[in-house]
Amino acid sequence: MLESMHKHMKWIMWIIIGLITVAFLFFGIMPSDSGGRTVATVDGETITIDDWNRAYRNVYESYRDILKDQMNDQIAKGLKAQALEGLIADRLLVKGAERMGLRVTDKELQDSIVNIPVFSRQGKFDNKQYEFYLSRMNLSTSAFEMTQREFLLRRKLERIIAESVGVTDAELARIYIERNPKGRAGEFEKTRSSFRQTIMSERKDEALGAYVQGLRAKSKVVVKQDMLEQ
Repeated sequence: MLESMHKHMKWIMWIIIGLITVAFLFFGIMPSDSGGRTVATVDGETITIDDWNRAYRNVYESYRDILKDQMNDQIAKGLKAQALEGLIADRLLVKGAERMGLRVTDKELQDSIVNIPVFSRQGKFDNKQYEFYLSRMNLSTSAFEMTQREFLLRRKLERIIAESVGVTDAELARIYIERNPKGRAGEFEKTRSSFRQTIMSERKDEALGAYVQGLRAKSKVVVKQDMLEQ
């Protein structure tokens, strides 16, 4: 299990980013502005211990549900490190989108908010529910909307990167043979569509990972190693 996790750490990181995002949208988890201790900075922007702990806690609970009895301290430690990498990647992607000149309009922001389930009552957006929910989570509307705008901005960049990826029929057939050398005649045609989706997903993750690494090389990312040992 550990060997498999190390082998697939790239896509695990993107799963972690997704889990952080989903947790935020449905449970009010967002970067802290409480001035807590800093564990990392991205071009001077801080990631606090609170941010990291929130991200890790939600990732840990999700993986514990998946792995059940196979979850152990080593896996948990690996997830904690990847949770931080996911937060760093998230900040880098937002900055990358801003550098590209991508923007989120007020209309796009509004449309996204009214479609978040926790703000709905009887299937429709309810402003009182919206205000109550943010108040209960001790969030100001401006802080929430800023984080939601950044989420949408990152998604725009991710779509651009995803659209740059492709796979030809010849490549698909070659990869299938490499991965299934003992496959029987006709199996490829039966699974062509699902296999293409698998390869496209892998290539999108690889492209996104490469893009983040490129951004990181151009940015000043400082991780306080002493904090990682706590």
